[in-house]
Amino acid sequence: MTEHERPLFEQVFGDDLFADGDGRQETAVLDAEAMFAAGSASGVGVLVDSGVRQPRFDGDASQLPAEVCWTLQELVAAPHVTEKSRRHWAVVQQYEDVLRSRLSELNLILEVNREHRYAFTRQAFDPSPHSRAILRSKTLSLAASALALYLYQQYVMSPDEPVVETADMIDHMMAYKPSSDTDEAGFLKKVRTAITALDDAAIIKPVRGANRYIIYPVITSILTAEQVDALAGKYQAIARGQVRGSDAEPEDSDA
Repeated sequence: MTEHERPLFEQVFGDDLFADGDGRQETAVLDAEAMFAAGSASGVGVLVDSGVRQPRFDGDASQLPAEVCWTLQELVAAPHVTEKSRRHWAVVQQYEDVLRSRLSELNLILEVNREHRYAFTRQAFDPSPHSRAILRSKTLSLAASALALYLYQQYVMSPDEPVVETADMIDHMMAYKPSSDTDEAGFLKKVRTAITALDDAAIIKPVRGANRYIIYPVITSILTAEQVDALAGKYQAIARGQVRGSDAEPEDSDA
C-alpha cells in the first residue's frame, strides 16, 4: 500500500470495531507494584495451607486459609492476576473452585487462562433489581483501542518475551495521522495519552530504567480473535477501495 493509499485512522479503527463489547473492560483500582510482585513463574512449591488457622484481624470469621482470602481480594481489586504474582497464582491453581464460588456470590465470574497463565474476574449480568455491580468499567479511547490491537499483535508474535519499545508504539500510531492534520504535537499527545491509559489499565507496564513496556498476557482477553478478524476485514475492504472516510479524525473519548 503506497503512502497515497494509506487508510485514514477512522477508516481502520471505526466505532463499530468493539460493537459486541462496546469497548468496555471491567477494571478496578489497583496497586500495580503489589499486584505484579516478583517471584517464581510457576508457583510450584508454594505452601498455601499450613493447616493452622490464625485470624487475620479481630473478628475474622473466615474458614479459608489467609492466602486464599488475600487472593480473593486481589481478584476483586486488581484487573488480573498473573504467574508473576507467585503466591496469588498458586492459590488460583489450587483453590479455583472455592474462589469461583466466592466470586459468584458477588456476581463475578472467574476467568482462568492456563495457556498464558493469568486470571481475572468479570461482571456477571444479573437482571434482578437487587443486584449490584462490583467492578468499575473503563472505556478505552479510540487511540487506546488501536494501540491495544498493535500490542496484541506484538504479544502473539513473541509471548515469551513480550516487550515493546515506546518509540515503536509511537511510530505505529503516527503512521495513521491524517494527512490533513498538521498538528503533529497534538496527535503525539493523543498517542502518549493512549499509552498512559493502557498502563493505568494494567495492560502494559513500564520497564524501570528503559524506554520500554512489558505487555501483559491479559491483552489476549482485551481483544478477542473475532475482533481481530473484524479489523483484518476492514483492511481488506480498504485495499479493495470499498471503504471511504472523511478527512477529519474523530475525537477520542476519555480513557
